[in-house]
Amino acid sequence: MRGRRSILKLLMERRSIRIFRPSTMRDEIAEMIVGAGVRAPTTTQLQPYTVIQVRDEGLRKAVADLCEGFEELVRDAAAVFLVCVDLYRVSRVLDLLGHNHVLKTDKHPVESVLAILDSALLIENMIIAAEALGYGSTILDYPLISPKEFAELFKLPRGVTPLILLCVGERGESPPLRPRLPLDIVFQKDRYEDVPDEDLEDYLKFMEKAMEREGYVRKYAKVNMKYLEYLRTKTILDEHVKKVNEAVEKYLRENLLKF
Repeated sequence: MRGRRSILKLLMERRSIRIFRPSTMRDEIAEMIVGAGVRAPTTTQLQPYTVIQVRDEGLRKAVADLCEGFEELVRDAAAVFLVCVDLYRVSRVLDLLGHNHVLKTDKHPVESVLAILDSALLIENMIIAAEALGYGSTILDYPLISPKEFAELFKLPRGVTPLILLCVGERGESPPLRPRLPLDIVFQKDRYEDVPDEDLEDYLKFMEKAMEREGYVRKYAKVNMKYLEYLRTKTILDEHVKKVNEAVEKYLRENLLKF
């Protein structure tokens, strides 16, 4: 029971770390983290992902430059991992079987979605392994937002799609647990229950108070605004966002992620 409690405690108390003390990571530790990642559940045995550790200093700087607002985080992390959805390698393996396989079709939504799911399971295992080893971590979505730039930087072939950066390092902060939706909203039984607007509004108010206590927006975004105002700026649909979405959609379609 003690081991079970310690694992649950690690899971329940994990929080994203966005300030690292500058440090490095030994190769065997990085391999242990990725090794734990590949033991995650997978929908097939073909493991449609590739992890690239960013070790070269020049490459690390180039990656940091692409992560506007989080350059210092990327520079200070003990290890930075680029996680890619890799349908290129899966397609090559299926080619060896000598049949007209599903990745040769114009659309393969099941394989595309499951490849992203498998990658997410890998990432979560890596995060938990890092936590167990005493490291903090956070994920950045810049590779998905700027896929062409990351693909060129890492010389990714067609079919390998940059998904996220996982930054792991020695904690330079000890933030509080961030808000999460109440279980009775996300955990339902037997059928889907719609949530009243009042419950969602209550959660938004709770989240804003919690983030204000932490000083979340001022600390990380370096701007003076309320959290919900910040959330609006992060999710607003304007012309810039439309252009980014169009570019990402085009890149995904051309890169074997076809829905």
